[in-house]
Amino acid sequence: MGADVIKVEPPEGDESRRMGPFPPDGPHPEKSGLFLALNANKQGVTLDLTAEDGVIAFLELARAADIVIDNQPLGHLDSLGIGYDVLSETNPGIIVTSITPFGNRGLNMNWKATDLTIFHMSGNATGLLGPVEDPDTEPPIRAGGHQSEFVAGMAATTATLMALFQKRMTGKGSHVDVSEYEAMVTQTIAGLASSAYGRPNPSRSLKEAREASAIGGVLPTTDGYVAISPREDAQWARWLEVMENPDWAEDERFATRQARQSNNTELWELLSQWSRQYSKHDIARWGQDKRIPCFAVNTIADLLENEHLAVREFFLEIDHPVAGTLKYPGAPYRFSNTPLPLDARPAPLLGEHNQEILEGLES
Repeated sequence: MGADVIKVEPPEGDESRRMGPFPPDGPHPEKSGLFLALNANKQGVTLDLTAEDGVIAFLELARAADIVIDNQPLGHLDSLGIGYDVLSETNPGIIVTSITPFGNRGLNMNWKATDLTIFHMSGNATGLLGPVEDPDTEPPIRAGGHQSEFVAGMAATTATLMALFQKRMTGKGSHVDVSEYEAMVTQTIAGLASSAYGRPNPSRSLKEAREASAIGGVLPTTDGYVAISPREDAQWARWLEVMENPDWAEDERFATRQARQSNNTELWELLSQWSRQYSKHDIARWGQDKRIPCFAVNTIADLLENEHLAVREFFLEIDHPVAGTLKYPGAPYRFSNTPLPLDARPAPLLGEHNQEILEGLES
């Protein structure tokens, strides 16, 4: 969004350089898909913050910075002599945003945690993965990826922008405290809303999930899957027209929404027998023409070839000196008076901008 961002890495490189995914030729610190995705448009320097010259360089960088984002363990920057109190002495308007597992106060503030820990503690795992046949014997597991890190990152972005807005009104900086745990708890908002009305926790039971579907879900096709949701009787009547009114259309087991709920398993098998004959894109178009919620379940490959995204120029190619030319997702928004991307720069090589940035500090 136009900010100049400098990523500070330890001499051995950021942890995400070793996390992948990697290309078929194997792990490489400059080819981690995760690092490349998260660090486009940033400059990169390496600093040893346990050494005096590294601390001095960091303090000089912070002196001219608007924002410092810190995801080190609670109190780590303070122990190095570069915490918020020190930084704000030479730069009163600085905003330091600290992202830690449990925030800077509370009973668990000094606990260590990973995404696995936070996901389960936050209550999100009670509805995943599922539905399952027997929730009493099949334990909850976390969702894939790096859920708490990304959700906390979004919370940190929002909070930091609010702090920046406040600074522009008052001239004062601030220390923003972000708790990964609390950020993930907010993701259970539907369950929290239900609890406010005295309803039970979300269920992982396959039986209850089927009953709640009232007919809606994913059907197999010749080229993948399609999701449909003809929930109401009027929508169901139009869906039968899409299927050209099969012989079982008048079966009393499927005549009403309640009946379809009660006979969900049998109905879904009949729907699947029909859908396996057609393309997901054709079925989606037929359903939409009848004003029924219906859409193809896209794969990543489908997205890369999607005509709508192509017209909007959502994906863009960035050339990286080691990883090669890669296709990146762009910004999901546009400004009428500012073109995006503002500067499509590849993720930095390890220490790529040391000379440009750090030697400039010395001068």
